[in-house]
Amino acid sequence: MGKHVLKDVTLTVNGVDISTFANEVTIEDTADEVDVTGFTTAGYREFAQGLKDATITATIFQDYSGTASPHAVLRPLYESGGTFTVKVNPNQGGTSVASMVARLYSYSGIGGAVGDANQFEVVFRHAGTAGVTWGTA
Repeated sequence: MGKHVLKDVTLTVNGVDISTFANEVTIEDTADEVDVTGFTTAGYREFAQGLKDATITATIFQDYSGTASPHAVLRPLYESGGTFTVKVNPNQGGTSVASMVARLYSYSGIGGAVGDANQFEVVFRHAGTAGVTWGTA
């Protein structure tokens, strides 16, 4: 069984590849645990899957220059409040791609202390009904 090491992830936001600015990405697709325990159980609780939520979180090195810089890509998406597509490919050129229709609810365009890299976390939250879909490129 092979193990996968993240080295060449592609992160595309609204059609713009911002991979060179990212150094961490996490995809999370979760569901609420709803207690449906009735009186007929044998002493164990029963749970059902409730409402779902999906996020893609990335850690980004900030840049303010150019149309493909994180600031130029992310700030307008936050300001508009509209939806856009986020895609994560764990291997550049590979065929396994996670995608999601998303919306930004916050934007921190600067982060760090004196001497630190200007780095911030961005959370893309699903804005559709499908959550994260896995497919092919």
